[in-house]
Amino acid sequence: MKHFVFAIALAFGVIFASSASALAADYYVGTSNTTGMECYLMTHTITELRHYSDGGRFSARLKMVGRTVQYLDYELDIGTSGFMFKNSEGYWGEVTRHGTPIEWNMCQYIARNYL
Repeated sequence: MKHFVFAIALAFGVIFASSASALAADYYVGTSNTTGMECYLMTHTITELRHYSDGGRFSARLKMVGRTVQYLDYELDIGTSGFMFKNSEGYWGEVTRHGTPIEWNMCQYIARNYL
């Protein structure tokens, strides 16, 4: 009986651990037109910094993969009136589908899953 209870507890532990790791996936948000690097939103880095009545401000990290791996940290304002971004390289501005597609996809993911 003790072995059966242990086996059940172990099975639940494995299921819980595998579901937690699935949440920490890197989400593909596009290939940069500037660098040619594949860009991934590191979902485990998403944090809500401030909540607004129509959205929020979030921080997140972007992983860029090419010959090397590089990272950019972002602050993203996501609301019903639009999206804004600021990154650790000093770039900032309005997020649009065609003008800033990587940031657009990041905001879309966060809006779907965190608002």
